Parts: sequence; C-alpha cells; structure tokens
Amino acid sequence: MRDRAVGSWIERRARIAPSRPALIYGASSITYGDLANRVRRLANGLRDLGVRRGDRVGWLGSNHPAFLETFFAAAKLGAVTAPVNHRLDPAVISAVLEADSPTLVVSNGRFDDVSFPSSVISRVVVNSSAGAGVPYEGLISRSPDDTVDEDIGLDELCLLPHTSGTTGIPKGVMLTHGNITWNVLNALSVTDFRSDDVTIAIAPFFRTGGTGMNVLPLLFKGGTVVIPEDQSPDEILELIEQRRVTAGFGNPDLLNALTKSTSWHAADLSNIRSFIVGGAPVHERLIDAYRERGVTFLQGYGLSEAAPLVLLLDPESASSKLGSAGKPVLYVDIRIVRPDGVDAGTNETGELLVSGPNVMAGYWNQPDATADAINEEGWLHTGDAARIDDDGYVWIVDRVRDAYVSSGHVVYPGNVERVLALHPAVADAGAAAVDGVATGFVVLAAGDLASEEELLDLCRSRLAPHEVPSTIAFVDRLPRNSVGKLVRAKLAMLEPAVVQLA
Repeated sequence: MRDRAVGSWIERRARIAPSRPALIYGASSITYGDLANRVRRLANGLRDLGVRRGDRVGWLGSNHPAFLETFFAAAKLGAVTAPVNHRLDPAVISAVLEADSPTLVVSNGRFDDVSFPSSVISRVVVNSSAGAGVPYEGLISRSPDDTVDEDIGLDELCLLPHTSGTTGIPKGVMLTHGNITWNVLNALSVTDFRSDDVTIAIAPFFRTGGTGMNVLPLLFKGGTVVIPEDQSPDEILELIEQRRVTAGFGNPDLLNALTKSTSWHAADLSNIRSFIVGGAPVHERLIDAYRERGVTFLQGYGLSEAAPLVLLLDPESASSKLGSAGKPVLYVDIRIVRPDGVDAGTNETGELLVSGPNVMAGYWNQPDATADAINEEGWLHTGDAARIDDDGYVWIVDRVRDAYVSSGHVVYPGNVERVLALHPAVADAGAAAVDGVATGFVVLAAGDLASEEELLDLCRSRLAPHEVPSTIAFVDRLPRNSVGKLVRAKLAMLEPAVVQLA
C-alpha cells in the first residue's frame, strides 16, 4: 500500500481485524471490513463526480456515519474535508462555503436558505429529507469497489475545520495528514485507549474536538464509535448503558445536560473508565456529579489550530489538580510569555504559545492572519492566558483579549467567574467591565437564592482586591455560542432578571 496517510487507516485496520465493529448508528453496526469497502466505493464515486486531489469536499449537517466515511474517502483521493458548523446563521454558512470553494458538498439535512458557491459541481444528500442532490447510499452502491491507493504525503491538506468566528467570519484551519496523525499519536500517548474500547460521539464533528479527541484515536486503535441518532440526554445515557461505552469526550455544557436527565441516577455508567472534557472551564459541581457516579474526568485543553490536543490532566492528578488543564502531551511544547515575548515565571500569567507537528499549516487563504498566529520560530500564539504552577501543571486563565483593567491592575474575568460559580446557588457566571465598571453576571439555579452582597463576600474571600467585581447583575441566561463558549462581548446587552433576594 503506497498510501501511508489518513485515508489508509480504515483499510489497514480492516486487514488486521475485518470483523471488529467500527461504527454503530441506531440499530446498525458496521465492521471495519465493511467500512473499508464503503470508503473505497465512496472514494470512487466522489472521483466520478469530479473530486480531484486538493479539492475541498464540504460537509454540512449533524453527526452521522456518512461524515466519517466522507472524511476517509476524500483523504484517499488527496481531497480536503471541509466541515461547516450547520448551526450558524445561513448567511454565515454561505460566506464560509464561498471562502472554502468546495467542489462537492455532502449534506445531512435541509439547507434551503444557504447559498452554495459556483465552485460546487455536485451536492450529495445523505437522506431524502436533505433536498435535491445525488443520493448518498445510491452513490456508494453504484460505485465500483476498485482499489484507491494514491501516494498521499503527510504534508498535504486533509481537513479544513473552522474557528468559532466570535470576532468575524470563521477562518478555515488548514490541518495536514501529518497534523491529524500526530494529534492521534499525542492522544494515545496520554490516554489508555484500547482496541476494544467503545466511545460515544456526542461532540459535533464540525469541531476538531468532536473528531480528534476520541473518534479518530479510537478508529486508529481499532475501537468502536457509537454515533447517536439524536443528541437528547436520554438517548445518550441509554446508548452508554446499552453499548457499554468505556470512554468519551464532551464540552461541559453537553456533559452537564446528561446530569439533568431523569435517567441520570439510574443509568449504568459502570463501564466508563474516563471522560475527557474540554472546550470551556469545568465547574467543580459537574466534576463531583460524575465522580459520584464513578466516572473520572480528565480535563484538557486544545484548539483547532493544534488539531486540537495540547494539554491533558493525568488521572492520578484529577483530584489534587482540580481545575488544571494538565501538562503538554508527548509531542507538544509550550511557553508562557509576557507581552514583550519574554518567558513568564512560575505562577505568572502570560500568553500560551504552542509548538509541535500537530500545529496547523495556517489559515485558508489568509496569509496575514497566519503570520499573526505563527511566529517565525513556529510558535503558535493561542491568544489564551495561562500560568504554570510549581509542579509543571498548566492552568488556563482566560482569553488575553477579554482581560480588563481595574484599580490599575489587569483582571482576567475567568478568575472571577470560577469563584462566582463556587456558590451553590449559581448555575452560570460571567464577568466583564461594563462602561468601566467591573461587573459579575450571575444566573441563579432554579429555586435557589443568593444576594449581591453574599456573592461579593465570596469574591472578597478568594480574589485579590482589584479582582472583586464592583457589582453583581442577575440575568436569566448568559450568551454562549453554538459550542457552549461564553461570548463576553454580549454581556453588557443583557436584560436584568427579576430575582427574589435571599
């Protein structure tokens, strides 16, 4: 086999264990042997529709086995899978597709309000409800099972995910076959994923965390990926029990939603060894909720530009270093630097820089943005503020751009939010400077009460004087984007909630 890149993974796994289950979706289960056959047929079908080496193959829709089949089939051809966040406004989706200029788009769902660029010569629809286009299953069934064995280089592009777009149109992140492969090796270097593991794909595939943290490492190892037909907490918990799930990944919002299900306390979670959690700060109450059910949380840190894994907390330190993102994985190097670029000292907050073979090739068609993000020595500026403690563990503090000045000192709102979230009546918390006034924004849990002075006293007991908010604003909800990240720029626009003071 000439192809040693990502597109060959399923074929190689099928040689080793063709009868082992690879994907489970609903009542259907597909083995590695059958998956390899479907990927070959799909690759030939995409080629017949005009997809060539270097072309972008768009994906638009919710999680489905077709995404993974499309990803591996495109990789076989040397094409680039470009998943787009289907939850975005149709105008933004249209702008992202225009920037990606895909040759073909595979869609799972209707997108009647989306404008497809002139570069799209074919649309493939996963199901009949997705509108007009080439039927996905028909394309596979009618295409030949001929060998596809292109000599693909590890430096060629493989995946084009996108940034969250909180400051503009999402940017395409150019990840090579080498970036994807090194990310998997990094993940396997710090986790105990096994070939008989079963994971559940609850994070969206359009995010690198949704594929790079558990799905691709498990498929690389020969494990099984369970893909829920819908994302309801009840179905996810039922699948965890029914399919004897052993590992998983999700952001705090997704994992917290499971604890709110009426099935939470009765669900059998005994097969789960650990869940990796990332994408946002983790509330201590969430960690405790899973710990009470016997599930270990491994907190981590990553970003699309690093494919995504950078840091992971080891299981032995999950309790003693609660709140830390851990240490760098095997083939990742980091620095914490001051604004002048000089390395920060121990326990000093600065910007986190990352280097390694998993770091992106750059932003799609944006050389200036690439030059701003990756310096001449190859260090990726993450834009995240962090510190390293005396034991070498990294603590993510906040986004550098979200810091504000209070009493002549820099304040990172994430520190304030973590303290506010310690109060048992607080369901969610944010912090920002509004018209120069340091403000804490609090969503109270249903049926719980807390006064402004009570929350300020909590902050005074745990924060430096300049970090304590001047006031607390009670609100009904906090603005979060489609992947659960707090959009602090919108905090000042929130309407106050009507609350009964304790």
